[in-house]
Amino acid sequence: MDGLRVTSRRHEGWTVVEVSGELDGATRNQLGDHLEEVIAAHTPAQVVLDMTGLDFCDASGLSVLAAAHHATKDRQGQLRLVCPQQRIRRLLQITELTDVMPVFDTVAQATAAAHNFAHE
Repeated sequence: MDGLRVTSRRHEGWTVVEVSGELDGATRNQLGDHLEEVIAAHTPAQVVLDMTGLDFCDASGLSVLAAAHHATKDRQGQLRLVCPQQRIRRLLQITELTDVMPVFDTVAQATAAAHNFAHE
């Protein structure tokens, strides 16, 4: 599978952005542009990035996640990740992105947990 598919929907006050395929140097702008639009549309910017369908992610993809995290914070919001795949979750841990962005196994867990966190 190559390329990246990006869709978004609203769920319990959150914008859930679903990505599938490969997130790399060739597709990073596609996700980055979509996230910029989603984040700019709401204050606070409450975003869940559902990476369940992601087959591959490299360093350029991780930089998109970091930029989106900062953009949501700038709009008094939060970015939460859904990533059940251990290989991609391990990459997030190694790069310490899990220290600033909580990672969940499902969208339901991410949106439910968000209501219990006042501040990260």
